[in-house]
Amino acid sequence: MEFEKLGKEDIRSMYDLMEEAFPEEERRKYEKHKQLYENGCFEIFGKKDETGKVIAVMSIWNLEDVRYAEHLAVDPCLRGQKIGENLLQWVLKKNDLPLVLEVELPENEIAKRRIGFYQRQGLYYNEYPYLQPPLQEGHGMLPLRLMTYPEKIDEKTYHRYEKQIHQKVYFYNA
Repeated sequence: MEFEKLGKEDIRSMYDLMEEAFPEEERRKYEKHKQLYENGCFEIFGKKDETGKVIAVMSIWNLEDVRYAEHLAVDPCLRGQKIGENLLQWVLKKNDLPLVLEVELPENEIAKRRIGFYQRQGLYYNEYPYLQPPLQEGHGMLPLRLMTYPEKIDEKTYHRYEKQIHQKVYFYNA
């Protein structure tokens, strides 16, 4: 399966897919997302169909010593075809830096399935309490957990990653 770095011309289609896949509190407003992409804050990799519509997307922030995966989404009509799995594996092999991402607490079946998906891809669930700063005004901190690749992390590394993510991705200084 062929994946590529998506370009400026794909921003609207990327965002449409993320809008369908993620609730409002887990994504930025379109204009802010577009601005950050255009400023080179993150890279987006994915796949387009024959019409040019983005059908799979993964956004990656290159931080100091870790890559942070902000979003991974696949067109709902194409789920179950290993597109997300293949895209994630492609991204993992693309760079030697560790990868970290946020997941919901395993409090419902969907969250448990999502964690299981990432574990099957080689990521590790870390138990350290983590709060995601709000992506939009009017939303509070969201309790999540970090998953990491290629290994579990110790508490010192967790705090280092947490600080990088909060400062560089969320522009949040506690």
